[in-house]
Amino acid sequence: MKKRKNWFLMLMLSFVLVLAACGGNETSGDESEPDSKDNEAGEAVEGGDLVFVTPSDAPTLDPHGQNDTASNTATSQILERLTDYAEDGSVIPLLATEYEAIDDTTWEFKLREGVKFHDGTDFTADAVKMSFDRILDPEFASPKAVILNMISEVVVVDDYTVHIKTAEPFAALPAHLAHNAGSIIAPSAIEEENSGGKKVDENPIGTGPFKFESWNRGAEIKFVKNEEYWDGAPSLDSISIKVVPEQATRVAMLETGEAHIMLVGASDVAHVEGMDQIEIDRVQGTRMDYVGFNVQKEPYDDVRVRQAIAMAINKDDVVAGILDGQGVPAVGPLAPTVVGNSQDLEPLPFDVEEAKKLLAEAGFEDGFKTTIYVNEGSKERADIAEFVQAQLAEIGVEVEIEIIEWGTFLEKTAAGEHELFVLGWTTVTGDADYGLYALFHSSQFGDPGNRSFYKNEQVDELLDKGRVSTDQGERDAAYAEVSKILVEEAPMVYLHHPDFVHGTNGIASGLFVNFGGTPFFKDVKLAN
Repeated sequence: MKKRKNWFLMLMLSFVLVLAACGGNETSGDESEPDSKDNEAGEAVEGGDLVFVTPSDAPTLDPHGQNDTASNTATSQILERLTDYAEDGSVIPLLATEYEAIDDTTWEFKLREGVKFHDGTDFTADAVKMSFDRILDPEFASPKAVILNMISEVVVVDDYTVHIKTAEPFAALPAHLAHNAGSIIAPSAIEEENSGGKKVDENPIGTGPFKFESWNRGAEIKFVKNEEYWDGAPSLDSISIKVVPEQATRVAMLETGEAHIMLVGASDVAHVEGMDQIEIDRVQGTRMDYVGFNVQKEPYDDVRVRQAIAMAINKDDVVAGILDGQGVPAVGPLAPTVVGNSQDLEPLPFDVEEAKKLLAEAGFEDGFKTTIYVNEGSKERADIAEFVQAQLAEIGVEVEIEIIEWGTFLEKTAAGEHELFVLGWTTVTGDADYGLYALFHSSQFGDPGNRSFYKNEQVDELLDKGRVSTDQGERDAAYAEVSKILVEEAPMVYLHHPDFVHGTNGIASGLFVNFGGTPFFKDVKLAN
């Protein structure tokens, strides 16, 4: 990044340094960098097909589509962004070579020359503008627009220079651009979609180290190496992302070498760690898992009912039992690794008797019946639902568990069909804005993140203030106040912040998992 002699230099230096420091777990002092030791199973070899097993298929291969882990993991292998996250959590140039704030609301990005899209066309400033205009188009209605909606205009200065203007000062813009939502799509793919041809979902053309080859929906996504990749062709010949809903089957595939990598469920970490041929990659990330309410449905429109549910669930037992210690109980909505988090909160205590009193005050002395949605493919979330079911029975609440296919789960919760649901949110930018705005601002109902349909004018005002402030201390204070309100009003039960633990078999080197839990395979070499 260029050096600057104005107030913004100090702000951004502070922001980057804090972001870099956020990877460490404040309770243990462990280093945040993933374990990158080579697999001792064999020496690195060129080529081969890497098999990644996952519980759910990606709902879309459009990077401006659904904002979910499966889609982001897949598209991050084939599309790139102007900026990226380094291993220490700092923001670095990627398709940009340098960037700077030239005034309070204008950022200049110098673009990398000689980069080709997978269709052979040149990467230029026009592609950047077209991609950002697409995601911000209200008619396109991208669920990810919230990540970049502080952008008011993208101006093409020349073929390799763009000015990105924001409506108000926004210090975290480079970090937001590193999110998958900032992926740059080939203009040819966007033009084909606009003319009524293949949608980007079927025709994802990027600049990344791998190219889209095929998609057998519900079964397998196939990528092949990009021989013309600007940073050198990857070692791997291909990547196969295989959908295997049963967690036990995924573990067995990893153990036998049928799969090279998987995200290991917390309950299986100790078992997988005990396998001689398996290596573990662990990242202390920025995710928060939660039980969400639909606060616009009775009885969850009553804060006393929500507080009672929260007080009836023992988070320590969730972490110690279901997660087998692979994470920390949540105090509020933000993980300790997120810039702007506040851990000086007074959480609602685990108190079954007080929970019963609150239910009685709300008119539910004898309890009530409810349904909790869980997506298929996650043993931990299913276990959490059963745990919640047992704990709420102690206060007279009868819970029915409904396990739903991932895509359908997202559709139903976005439409507000649920009462309770189990889900997670990863603050992939490392900044509190992303960890709070999408989940709790009233403009973000449904797909963008606010599946609780929570609305509080004071929270909206504070989140808006945090977005436009150029003073990190002022932002921290706003987010601390938001977190305090959210603990009290309990639009969700903040359960825990899990580690991202990937198990690998037959990978010699090169795996990188960022603090958002996304694995990148560009530099991976398989072992013989």
